[in-house]
Amino acid sequence: MNFYALSTPPGISGIAVIRLSGTNALQIANQISRTIIAKPRTALLKKFYDLNGNVIDEGIIIWYPEGNSYTGDHVVEMHTHGSKAVVQKLMSDLDQRSDCRLAEPGEFTKTALKNNKINLFEAESIADLLHAETEAQRVQALRLKNSSPKFVIWREVILEVLSKIEASIDFNEEDLPYDILKNLNLKIKNILNEIDIMLDDSTGEIIRDGYKIAIIGPPNSGKSSFLNMLVKRQAAIVSSIKGTTRDIIEVKYQINNYPVILTDTAGIRRTKNKIEKTGVALALSASKESNLDIVILDGTQSQIPNDIKSLIGNKTLVIINKKDKRNYNAKKFIKLLKFIKTKAIIEISIKNNDGIDKLQKKLKKIVSGIDTVQSTTLISRARHRALLKKCSKCLNDYLNNDVKKNPEIAAADLQLASNNLGHIVGFIGVEEILGKIFKDFCIGK
Repeated sequence: MNFYALSTPPGISGIAVIRLSGTNALQIANQISRTIIAKPRTALLKKFYDLNGNVIDEGIIIWYPEGNSYTGDHVVEMHTHGSKAVVQKLMSDLDQRSDCRLAEPGEFTKTALKNNKINLFEAESIADLLHAETEAQRVQALRLKNSSPKFVIWREVILEVLSKIEASIDFNEEDLPYDILKNLNLKIKNILNEIDIMLDDSTGEIIRDGYKIAIIGPPNSGKSSFLNMLVKRQAAIVSSIKGTTRDIIEVKYQINNYPVILTDTAGIRRTKNKIEKTGVALALSASKESNLDIVILDGTQSQIPNDIKSLIGNKTLVIINKKDKRNYNAKKFIKLLKFIKTKAIIEISIKNNDGIDKLQKKLKKIVSGIDTVQSTTLISRARHRALLKKCSKCLNDYLNNDVKKNPEIAAADLQLASNNLGHIVGFIGVEEILGKIFKDFCIGK
């Protein structure tokens, strides 16, 4: 069945693009234009007619032949004026045809995958590119889109080693080259080393999902005011009443073109209130999962609560707030934290905007530090990490085995390792995850 979709955002615009793909896409385009489109990949000025022969609009038609299109099937793009009425009329006429239907989300890319125009890893990268909101996400998605051959190369080397081991199982030793098993371990060690280096790098996932910053501290230290100050809007309710924030509040933000998720949390203290206890538990959980903790302390208080002090460490940026108050005294806190390694200790007044420039510069430096060496990792999703971990384990099992004594076990380990890499690029077991990947695609992609 042929399918179509509006590939440009809905609404009034200079141009709207309606994309049509399928075996009969060219014939449908010929009927709409009342001409024979013979030149592929050429912009042709044509009139578009409805089913009754009335002109809908005049615009550009481009035909991409089967095998040389994005989907692998015939694809036709109709560029019309971006009028709601024009788009609605043309889409309505396509919908009335018995040989045409509206595309499902991501169906163009899904068809490209099924026609082997792209692999699963590339499809995921295209999805990431469509959802990119920051420059770092855009750059990473484009890099990953062209990086899937790495998995394919690893898999081919593993299969080559596997074929030699299986030959040693199936044939007599005198019928095989004497050095058939030579240097096999070295090839596997090289792949394992590359995979393990990649597994140690979480940059790809952080850039895709966002750098997680948990704003934690005791009640009334200014956590919600701090969040509002950063994002320049009232994202969280501010009150002098302790325990106002009980649930976590997540706000998407950008720092130096990197995606950031700021999490405002409940004040951490011992309480008998069940709801507040739940809020404290959520705050501790957010701290555990974060890439950076920003601990907000009230500089007018005499001490740091033990529950807070225990959370301060090498992933903590300490903010001493309320510098504008007369009874402010940060020296005692700085002295208490002297022997604890932190990202930095910065004194500020949210009320007077004092120290905010220094804070912003420090945040930029910390967040930008996640990609200072321009990461080359190919891991951007939990799925990739899980499969590469399994692959790494299988390769380690292979290397810890004596191939000559237990060739069958060695072969099984390599087959499993190969399968895990095959799952990443979609050579194996692709159907079960297609829905998860394509449900977030736009209709016209």
